[in-house]
Amino acid sequence: MNSFSDTLQTTTLLVVGDSFELVPRTSDPTVLSVNVTGTASPISFMDLPSGGGGASSVLNRNRNRNRNRNRNRNRNRNRNRNRNRNRNLAEDLGADFAGGSDFDILLPWREIGLLHEKIDEWRDLPLELPPSITKLRHMTGELLEKQKKLQTWEESGRRDEIIREMQLELSGYLRPLGVEDPSSFPQTSALFLIVARLCEEIGLRYKDRFDVLRPSMANPQLDTFIANPAHASYPSNHSFQSHSMAFVFSRVAPEHPGIAWLFLSARRIAENREWAGVHYPVDTFAGRDLARMMTPIFESVLEEQMLLARAEWT
Repeated sequence: MNSFSDTLQTTTLLVVGDSFELVPRTSDPTVLSVNVTGTASPISFMDLPSGGGGASSVLNRNRNRNRNRNRNRNRNRNRNRNRNRNRNLAEDLGADFAGGSDFDILLPWREIGLLHEKIDEWRDLPLELPPSITKLRHMTGELLEKQKKLQTWEESGRRDEIIREMQLELSGYLRPLGVEDPSSFPQTSALFLIVARLCEEIGLRYKDRFDVLRPSMANPQLDTFIANPAHASYPSNHSFQSHSMAFVFSRVAPEHPGIAWLFLSARRIAENREWAGVHYPVDTFAGRDLARMMTPIFESVLEEQMLLARAEWT
């Protein structure tokens, strides 16, 4: 028997959520304190062989018991929490925006949950396949030209934009709508943030599927203006996020005179990533197409927040 088999015979694989730990096997239950619903509660894990699902099944039973017990009590509480979660957002927006930094909100767990309930509707969207590596290398010629122009005085403003847009930054989406102070439109700002978070979830899945090399990896002559992100190139998440915000807002206030400017700003933000040398033009187009295809799903997932944003413009 090898050492790995010895380990399996003498230990139990403890599964708690996404964590795994090998613990010594005993003949008595092991009592652990696990934070399941925000308060510590003792849960007994029987000595079951690795892979038997004992720990996870007990944990799931405990979670289900608490869910059933608190479902009715929490339903109204969660609804009110979702409606009031941005109560202090206006102050945060004003302070952070004035300081030139980004702001944040709690992760939109409700919307993330609704998004995953609809995963069959968006995980296999008919996004065009990326070009061959030969065609991608040819496209880097255009990026090399942009790289030269980026160093000129005329493009100094674009260089500043690229650096600012490395992080999620809302001025490029609010100013086209005539909003200089995001604290005056907190629900619209929150909507844009939530859209961006959902796009991260979706975009990374498609990036992983296509696994396209970054331009500077396809052509080492290309010297990027900023560091390459750690994930694949196609589609562009900046393009996906930017165009998704524009498409979603066009459903929130279709009569707004700034929508055309919002789409132009979204395109510039996306194309700035080409000028930075971290995306091909096809990445930008794919991000826009993905945003267009996702818009009906976003309308369903974000209905409550879209209505809150709509109320700020009527």
